[in-house]
Amino acid sequence: MESKHSQDAQHSSRTGQEQKHSPSHHHSPRQKTDLLNVLLMGVLVVGVSLWFLLGTRPTVSEIENRNLAKFPEFSWDAYLSGEYTEGIANFYNDTVPKREWFKNLTASLRRHMGVQLEDDVKFYGNLHVNTDSEPELQTTPVEMEPALTTEPTHTQTGTEPVTTVPTRPAESQQITAATTVTVEENADSKEDGEISNNILIYKKRGIMLYGGSYAAGRNYASYVNAYKSDLGKDVNVYSMVIPTPCSYYMPEKYQYLIGSEQGNIENINAHLNGVEPINVYDILGQHTDELIYPRTDHHWGAIAAYYAAQEFASVANVPFRDISRFEKITKPGYVGTLYGYSGDIVLKDNPEDFVYYAPEEDYTTTYYNSDLTNQRNGRLLINLDKVKPVSWYLVYMGSDDRITHIQTQTKNGRTLCIVKDSYGNALTPYFMDSFEHIYVIDMRYFKPNAIAFMKERNVTDVLFAMNTFSATGPNAKKIEQIRTQ
Repeated sequence: MESKHSQDAQHSSRTGQEQKHSPSHHHSPRQKTDLLNVLLMGVLVVGVSLWFLLGTRPTVSEIENRNLAKFPEFSWDAYLSGEYTEGIANFYNDTVPKREWFKNLTASLRRHMGVQLEDDVKFYGNLHVNTDSEPELQTTPVEMEPALTTEPTHTQTGTEPVTTVPTRPAESQQITAATTVTVEENADSKEDGEISNNILIYKKRGIMLYGGSYAAGRNYASYVNAYKSDLGKDVNVYSMVIPTPCSYYMPEKYQYLIGSEQGNIENINAHLNGVEPINVYDILGQHTDELIYPRTDHHWGAIAAYYAAQEFASVANVPFRDISRFEKITKPGYVGTLYGYSGDIVLKDNPEDFVYYAPEEDYTTTYYNSDLTNQRNGRLLINLDKVKPVSWYLVYMGSDDRITHIQTQTKNGRTLCIVKDSYGNALTPYFMDSFEHIYVIDMRYFKPNAIAFMKERNVTDVLFAMNTFSATGPNAKKIEQIRTQ
């Protein structure tokens, strides 16, 4: 029989061996550090996720000069079609907390990004190469096309299918290998159809790439013709389709990337019936050495609007005030909407002057909400002292989503109604000597019936004034919508 001392020794030996081979109950310093890192990363991920989910979401983008997406309203039809869930995703994606700060940070970090072509040309977006043929222009007006009765599909902007207009399609493959090329019928657009998602940066200038559509142009003409038919022979109706910088500043070797704005405008004018065209394409082309377009913004300049207004006054046979009778106001440090859309640091680092012209007198300007409610008086040209530079184009009437009425000191019985996108805003101050009353409505936001509105106010002249992206893009159908709503 073994002694108690021997048994204790054996038990102690076995216990020592078990402890030697069993895992330790104590973590090493490295294990503690790894565990702490995992916990910190988990807290950080959860915290950031909650901040993105629950943080204050912006409603307006100042650097892009637009309203951001709104949370969609629920309906079973929208839910079953997927439109509702898509709208939720778009809302959260478009309204990220501190989105302006993130966009500026991204621009700084991506200083050399974008599709780099030759000759210091940089491209943002998806290249939309034009592949179809331009139809021959008809020299006689066409009959009225039917009004919109249903919403068009994504490949339509009116009653006819939309196809892009080519210029020199034989060169369509002369893009550098680094460029991603896609062929689509209709380019994406922002700023309510006014601004292209495809932007070329060239010599510190942003240039939107215009695709064009002869079919959409014919639809636009038919919509404008309908106003002339409804208003009658005693009301003068005019169409001013305004070109953009790509017509005048696009590098020659990259002309094949855009459609012809001149060709599209001529196509529209050829299909007008009883409507007087106001052709400003050649007039602006005579002043390309002046500040007719900002380098960093998608709008046109105040001096370009002056030349266009002068041409309209000549065709309408009304008096017109010379530019010398306006106060020229210059504000340095302007960086407009094209930086917001492209994020290109070259535009941000090269601000420009913002110039506008103020009439000598103050005028009684009455504003209404887009449904003709909330009448109030205000200034025609707003004070920009507390407005951020990216929004300085809002100097004209302050916003698009309102109705404006100006009563001038002119007594000639002429009443003008301008139906416009934001390009039309810059025309308004120049007509103080031309019309007794001026009404300004934006077809994207206007709620009343446009024909009834014009008849009730004894409108004698109607001017449709918008850029080519609106006239041959999704905005065109809004002209017909406000006529029939």
